[in-house]
Amino acid sequence: MTETAKSTAKPQSPQRLFLQKKPASRSSRLRGGLCLLFCLAGAACVTTAQEGEQMRNDIASLRTDLKKEVDTTAVERQKLEAEQTQRSKALQDALDQLSRAARKSGADLAVDLEKAQNDITALRGQIEVLQHRLDALEKSSQEHGKQLEAMTGFVQQRQKEQEHPSDKGALYSLAKQRLEQGQTAKARDSFQEFLQKFPRDELAANAQYWLGETYYAEKKWNDAIVEFQKVLKEHKGSDKVPDALVKIGLSFQAQKDCQNALLFFEEVLQSYKNSPAAKTAHDRAAECRKKKAPSK
Repeated sequence: MTETAKSTAKPQSPQRLFLQKKPASRSSRLRGGLCLLFCLAGAACVTTAQEGEQMRNDIASLRTDLKKEVDTTAVERQKLEAEQTQRSKALQDALDQLSRAARKSGADLAVDLEKAQNDITALRGQIEVLQHRLDALEKSSQEHGKQLEAMTGFVQQRQKEQEHPSDKGALYSLAKQRLEQGQTAKARDSFQEFLQKFPRDELAANAQYWLGETYYAEKKWNDAIVEFQKVLKEHKGSDKVPDALVKIGLSFQAQKDCQNALLFFEEVLQSYKNSPAAKTAHDRAAECRKKKAPSK
């Protein structure tokens, strides 16, 4: 090529170079996916419910791809074994032919012998190639099995971490999420676990209040009263105190005990009249007084 041709030759654009790249194989995608998952497992962060769902979807997709890869390997292995069996039979046929040729004499014997020897050499070479491919498939199958086992262990570990987070913020959020989803028993377990691990945390009063809410949602009024009273006794300065007072009053009212309910409603109106809970206390107290008023 001349100097002029060299200088005028246009280099390929980055876009053309990018388009010429070959797509990643399924095994490459699987290895990349597994690396990403293990990196996420080691990260010291809390996954949200949406991220957890996306992670479970990604894991399910990877497991499907890996299953397809293992199935494909098994099918190919069966084909190779069948081919090896066929080649072995051909070898035996060649040996039989050689045996028959041994009983001949003269020029025919020399021709048959040379042909048989050539056939045997070719067949042995083919069998060696097949055996090599079978060994490679066996090794690949074992690696896929290990990857699937590792991924299964990873999924189980992530599920365990999501069920019992070690981080206090994650544990509290999980408890609230379960309560909002109506999983009161699981929410109660999580709030109790939080209070056991972090009894003096700034969120302890809230956790105690929501623990009472798990019983209140199940209409277990007396159990709810017991838990709400712990907010009054153990977290006197908390913003949840007026809410706990109202819920105790509501629990008594639900049992048609307006006499005790009024005590707690009036406490809110006197001590926490500017709190958001005061309106509920006012309205419910009015209902109790209306029921207590003698009919004319």
